[in-house]
Amino acid sequence: MKEAKEGVMSVLTYIDSPFKLLVVVLLGMLGSISYFAYQNQGLFLSVYMKSQELPKLNDTQFDDAAQLIFRQTGAEIVTIFSVNPMLNRRILLRAYQKDGSREKRLEGMDVGLFTTNQANNSDVVKLMSSEVPCGDYTRPQSEAGLWYIQQGVAYTCRVSVPPDIHQFIGQITAGWKEKPDVHYATDILTIAANKLVKDRK
Repeated sequence: MKEAKEGVMSVLTYIDSPFKLLVVVLLGMLGSISYFAYQNQGLFLSVYMKSQELPKLNDTQFDDAAQLIFRQTGAEIVTIFSVNPMLNRRILLRAYQKDGSREKRLEGMDVGLFTTNQANNSDVVKLMSSEVPCGDYTRPQSEAGLWYIQQGVAYTCRVSVPPDIHQFIGQITAGWKEKPDVHYATDILTIAANKLVKDRK
């Protein structure tokens, strides 16, 4: 116990400038991310092993999938991403508004997959496990998230493409002003996600 107190005191006496405080905070964040990666290493390994067998996104179906979600659930926005878990990339390919128009300035943006936001990281693990995470949307994590809020979005659901375990090549996010019928919305999102998988023939 005495050694632990001495260790804490030595760290506190080390922090005598804003720069050193920033370094300690960044090291703490890096440690948290590393711990998260270590705890989920089995999942990451299985994703890597499947990476050679993954299907491809069918970009000819993007518009149809988005319109299905708008028509059936009353969503305000629909976004479609390509995902590469091994490179920690999540690239926004389409950003649709309910009138069918696109927010092209956001398209091509890499918003990252795992971030310092633990809630986001938890959702990503759920997506990899073929779950459809839904919840209140109050905290943007990127410029795309700011756009969601500007469109009045207060509730979102995400689904992996395809919606199968360990085949995470893309993501669809739908947003609403109010909480929808979640069971129905997740069913529609799953149907839309299946539309985005290219036939392997």
